[in-house]
Amino acid sequence: MEKTFFQDKVRGCWFGKCLAGAIGMPFEGVPYTLSPREEDICLRDVPNDDLELQLVWLDAVKQHRLGLTCRDLAAFWLNKIKHGCDEYSLAIHNLQHGIMPPASGWKNNFFANGMGATIRSEIWALLFPERPDAAGYFARQDAEVDHWGDGVRGEIFMAMAEAYACTRSEIEPALRFAFEQLGDDSVLKTELGRVFARFDSGMTEADARRELLLTLQREPNFTDCIMNLSFIVHALLYGGGDFLKTVFLTISFGRDTDCTAASCGAFLGIAKGMEVFPAKWRSLVKDQLCLSDFVSCIPGVPLTLTDLIAQTIEWHDRLAGELPPEPYPAYTPYQPSGELPEIDHQEWLIVDADEVDTAALEEELRRTGKCPDGVRGNIVAFDTLFMDLSPYVKEYRTYKLYSFLTVNHTATPPSAITLSVTADTGTRLFMDGERITQHYSRQKMLPSFHRPEGGGAFQMPLTHGSTHLVCWEFFFAHAPLRACIMFGNQYQDHLDGFDFRIRA
Repeated sequence: MEKTFFQDKVRGCWFGKCLAGAIGMPFEGVPYTLSPREEDICLRDVPNDDLELQLVWLDAVKQHRLGLTCRDLAAFWLNKIKHGCDEYSLAIHNLQHGIMPPASGWKNNFFANGMGATIRSEIWALLFPERPDAAGYFARQDAEVDHWGDGVRGEIFMAMAEAYACTRSEIEPALRFAFEQLGDDSVLKTELGRVFARFDSGMTEADARRELLLTLQREPNFTDCIMNLSFIVHALLYGGGDFLKTVFLTISFGRDTDCTAASCGAFLGIAKGMEVFPAKWRSLVKDQLCLSDFVSCIPGVPLTLTDLIAQTIEWHDRLAGELPPEPYPAYTPYQPSGELPEIDHQEWLIVDADEVDTAALEEELRRTGKCPDGVRGNIVAFDTLFMDLSPYVKEYRTYKLYSFLTVNHTATPPSAITLSVTADTGTRLFMDGERITQHYSRQKMLPSFHRPEGGGAFQMPLTHGSTHLVCWEFFFAHAPLRACIMFGNQYQDHLDGFDFRIRA
C-alpha cells in the first residue's frame, strides 16, 4: 500500500477514534433517544478505554509478533491491567484463578456480549489491512480473553470491515464483506441482517431507526454489542460518509454512545482519511494522548497521536512480510470440556414463603446454625456467580433464600468492601435479621458494582471471621429468574472469601 495513502488512513482512524469518542462520551448510558446538535458538542480530555487498551496490545505485538495468542494477551491483562469493570473484571478474576482463555471469556461472564472487545478492533485492522482474515484472527485472540460468542464476533466483524475499508476506501462494501464472514447461527448476524434489509428495501432513515429502536433498545445492558453494533452499522449506512451526520445518528440511539461514536469515527477515518473530518474540528484533538497511569507507564507505549501513528505504520510494515500465505481460520466459539477450577460455589435453602412458617424457620436457623430436617431437600448448590432460580420457583409467589455467610476474606479493609445485590424481580435482603436493602423494580438484573440494575451496590463493612444469617426475599417470582450477590472492592475487583453455605 502506498505510504502516504496508508499514513492518512492510520491518522484518520486514531484521530476519529479520539474525536468521535469525546463527542459521544457525555451521553454514555442514557436509556432514551437523543437529538444531538453541533452546538451541544463538549469535548473532555479524559482517558478512553476504547483507545488505550489497544496501546497495550501494540506492546504485546512488539513482543510476540505473529505468534501472539489469547494466552499471551491474558498475561498482559494480569501484568498490566490490574482492574476493570464488568467483563474486564470477570475475566481478570478468572485469570487470577487459573482459568485461561478462551474459558476466561466464557466462565461466569454475564457480559460475554459486551462492547468491551468490539471497541478494540482498530489496531488489528491497521496492522493487517491487506489481510482481513488476519485482522479477524488476531481480533479473536484479543476478544476471547474477556468475551464469548457474539462478544467475540463483534470485534472480528469490525476488524475485518475496517481492514477492507482501509485498502478500498469504501464503507458499505466493507460492512457487507464483514457481514458475510459472520457465522450463520449467530444472533449478531441475524440482527445486522435486519439492518441491511431495511436499508436495502429503501426504508427511510427515520423509519428504519424506529424499527431498530422497537426491537433492540430495550436490552438491559447498555453495552451489549448486538444492540450497539446494529446502531453503528445503521449510522454508517445512512450517514453517507458524512462525519457529523454519522456520529449524530449513532448517538441519537443513546446507550453506549462513547463507544458507538468512537467506532463510527474510526471507521470513517480508516475509509476516507483525514478529509472526512470538518476542518474546524481538526485542531481540537490534542496530539498528547490522555491515558490512564497503567498505560502511560509502559516503556515505549505511544504517548502522542503522532507517535501512535508512526508505531502503527512501523509494525504494519514489519509484519506484512511475515504473514503466511494460507488464510487464518474462522472463529469457532469455545465449548467447555473437562473441569474448570471452582471459584463460586454457594449453597442456599429455598422455601416458598406461602407454604413454610419462615419466622419459625429463621429462629431455628439462628439457634442451631443448621438447616432443619423438614426442609433439607430444599437446599440447592450453585457453582456459578449468577444463580438461575427458574427451576425452583412457581409463578408469582414469594420465595425466601437462606444461607450462612462466612467472611474469610482478609485482603480488603472492611470499609472498602462493596456488596452488589441484583435480581430479575423485586427483592429484600436481610442480614442477622436486619434489612439492609430493598428493591421493588421489575428491571432485568445487571450484576455490576458501578451500574447495577434490578438492585443496588453499596458499602458493606464485614470483618474477617464473622458469620451472618442471610435471608434473601423475592417477590412475585416467576421464570426466568436470575439473581446475583457478589462482593468487590473500591476498584470493582471481584473478591474471594465470602462463602455462602448452609449445613444440613
